[in-house]
Amino acid sequence: MVKIIHMADSHLGYRARRGVINKWAIENYSKPYEQEIYDIFLRVIDEISNLKDLDFVVHCGDMFHLPSENSSYPPPEPARRTLKEGLNLFFKQTNEKVPFIYIEGNHGVFKGYDYTPFESHFEKEIYPNLYYFKERDLINAIKSNSPLSLEFKVKKVRFYLFPYFEFNAQESYANAYDNWIEQQRPPKNDNYINIALAHGSNGDNTLHNKVYSDDFGYDYVALGHEHGLKAVSKNHFYTGSLLPMNFKEVYENQGYLIVDLDDKSKNLNVNKVFINNLLKRRFEVVSIDTNPSQTSKDLETLIMNELTACITKEGFDYKTSARLKFNFSGEITFEKNWQINELMSRIRREIFSQPEKYNILQIIWNISDISEQLEDDISAGIIEDFILEKPDEEFRNFVNEKLTEDKTNFDLNKLTNFGMQAIKKALRVMEKQPEE
Repeated sequence: MVKIIHMADSHLGYRARRGVINKWAIENYSKPYEQEIYDIFLRVIDEISNLKDLDFVVHCGDMFHLPSENSSYPPPEPARRTLKEGLNLFFKQTNEKVPFIYIEGNHGVFKGYDYTPFESHFEKEIYPNLYYFKERDLINAIKSNSPLSLEFKVKKVRFYLFPYFEFNAQESYANAYDNWIEQQRPPKNDNYINIALAHGSNGDNTLHNKVYSDDFGYDYVALGHEHGLKAVSKNHFYTGSLLPMNFKEVYENQGYLIVDLDDKSKNLNVNKVFINNLLKRRFEVVSIDTNPSQTSKDLETLIMNELTACITKEGFDYKTSARLKFNFSGEITFEKNWQINELMSRIRREIFSQPEKYNILQIIWNISDISEQLEDDISAGIIEDFILEKPDEEFRNFVNEKLTEDKTNFDLNKLTNFGMQAIKKALRVMEKQPEE
């Protein structure tokens, strides 16, 4: 029997950025949610390194969150230190007898460089049982038309390695990859357990069909890239990330997998270890129905009812502070859109200025008009028809309400005319913009 731990998508160094309170988990060192991912990573490493009869640990990419396609910043110092601490812990508790195998994903990579942040904080020589494979290794394998694999003769286990690679980015890449991938086909009847490690997804066309479809007949395919723990076939599995990165992932499961493979029958048993329950903070999407007749006070009452649970005598605690996204949906007039944005901006400022009262890390919101679900065309004309049905009147009502609340004496007519000029100019710009 061969026992393997399958991990992926740790995203060390990830920081929630939009709508987040400016607080530190460890003063001038790490941000709250960033620190929680470090803590969970080390806890998981401690757990798996104490498993009996463990043969291999594989990590299928995105060890770090940065750098990424949209950011060239290197991983923050705490992320690199956490990785080093994790590797030291793992190899110490396994007496350096268990291989740790890592392939690069699309995060944590300096594109076009031989150097990778994964190797920036330690000398590989001090970890003789650490194996990592980057895009450069894959390119060299393609150029030489040779397999990218790792073999352990004593255990009779062979790993075929597929670091993240945009093989469809250019026609030459696609052709070269298609030709090379045949080198990754295991020999027939050689009594080895053959395992593929890949970072990619069929959903965004970053995982080659011959790997996704199991054309090569691997005994197990360990996948990274998608952040939900799930099986995509009887022997293809994603582990998901350590914790949900964003509000879309709140509905996913996260964790790691304990994979047992019978070395004779090749029978597969996969034990899913969920770590969602380690998340102590309230992390959810709050839905609020809206209609044009609601006043700002009505909406504020609904919002504050949801925030009541986050009021505490202890104040802000980075380990438990809530991450909340408000989804406002219904008939969203132009006036209502402005009303919601102004109200939420004010509430967020007030809450973040009172950390001794509110245990909240993040507040963001989204506004969805029911007309957008009925019409595919979202051109400026449709916006005028459905959102700005009576733009002058709606904007005037909004301005009047704000002036009344703030008890200010600005000229209502002048403010309305000025605002409408800006709106119409914006709509003319939208009409000129090409559709995405």
